[in-house]
Parts: sequence; structure tokens; C-alpha cells
Amino acid sequence: MNVHLYYLNHFNEWKIMQALVNQDRIERSGRRNAAGAQRNHERTHAAILDATIRTIARHSLSGTTVQRVAAEAGVSVGAVILHYKSKEALLVAALDLVAEDFEIARRKALTEAGPDPVAALGALIDVSLDPKVSDPDRVSVWSAFWGEAQARRVYLDRVGTLDNAYQNDLTRLVRQVIETGGYRHLDAEAVALGLAGLLDGQWQDIMVSGETFDRQRARRMAQAYLAGLFPNEFTSAITSNATQAASERQQQD
Repeated sequence: MNVHLYYLNHFNEWKIMQALVNQDRIERSGRRNAAGAQRNHERTHAAILDATIRTIARHSLSGTTVQRVAAEAGVSVGAVILHYKSKEALLVAALDLVAEDFEIARRKALTEAGPDPVAALGALIDVSLDPKVSDPDRVSVWSAFWGEAQARRVYLDRVGTLDNAYQNDLTRLVRQVIETGGYRHLDAEAVALGLAGLLDGQWQDIMVSGETFDRQRARRMAQAYLAGLFPNEFTSAITSNATQAASERQQQD
């Protein structure tokens, strides 16, 4: 009897251990499945948003529909609604994405440039012409929200603060160059507005020219604008870029 009890107890312990092992396997499998489902959710979420940006570029805000976005993303209309609830939420999410990416790049550029205002202005020019944040489709989103009267209030509410910060940084940096370089005859705000206007005009050209837009030439134009006002600070950059452009043409030939 004692022998039977001994084996029975051990058998019960073994069953308990097996149950715990199986439970652990089930829980780990559940966590893996949940993690995989989350990754799929995030990929679909991003794919829909990228498709929205492309659709806005092709069809404008008013011409963008949930059906067109779903077709562009390769998902069902139901999936678009599940992720973004409405067309309006989808459009705002696209604007938020392009604005956030630009703001992150802008802040990073200023941090890496350090206290030198000349380097910082050059870095902001580079950010404005970086294809990662100013490819034709993304620029079209900015333009669509600003250009359509009904969407302009949304633009100002969502992005107006970032626009003001960008312009304030340009003015602050230009003022530093004026003060350190002795250009007392220049007005910092006017110079900064001129630079911002030039860069905005280049974004319009990006939408028109698409992938054929010459970003190196645009960079030289922006630097030439600053070199005309601040020759001691920016002329060397113009010379360096011109030399690089000539070298690239020779390699292409």
C-alpha cells in the first residue's frame, strides 16, 4: 500500500509539473502571437498612412477617399476605418506625420550644428532640401492643407506653432550673424523672411519637378542668397559646393 502511495504521489507531482510546463508554453506562445499581431497592426497602420500621403499628392484633400487610400495601401476599406475611424482623422494623421518628421529633423540639425549660427543656417537649408522630409508627396501634403481654405484652419491649429518656431529660429540665427559679422545695416527679420520664402519656393518646385528636382542646385541658390548678404561667412560654402558639383559632372561624363 505504501508503495502504491509512493508511486501515486510521484505520478501526481509529474502531472502537476507537466501542467505547469504546458501552461508556460501556452503563455509564451500567446505572448509571441500578441507581439506578432502588434507588429502587423503597426505595419498596416504605417502602410495606410503612407498610402494617404501618396493619395493626397495625386488627388488633393477633397479627392482623397477612404476607398482610394485602401486601394493604394492594398488593404480593405474596413481596415482603414479600423485604424483611423474617419477620412478626416486620416488626413490629419498624414499632416501630423510630415510635420513631426520635419520638426525632428530640424531640431536634430540645430543640435548637431552647435552654437555656430552659420553652421546652423546651413543645416536648416540641408533639412529643408532633405528628400526624407521634402519628397514631392510630403510637400504636397503641406501644400494641400495650406492651399484649401477649409483645411487651412486645421493646418494652423496643428502646425502653426511649429512654423512659428522655425521662423523664429531663422530670425535668431540671422541676427547672430548680423551682430558677430558687423552687418548692422541689415534687418534680421527681413533677411530671415527672404530665406524662408526662397526655401518655400523651392518646395513648390519640388512638387512640379518631382524626382528630377536638382537639390544640389537649390542648396547652392539658398547659400548664394546668404553669401550675397554675408560674404565673409557663406562665400566659402558656395565655392565648396561649386567645386563638388563640377566634380560630380566630370564623373558623370
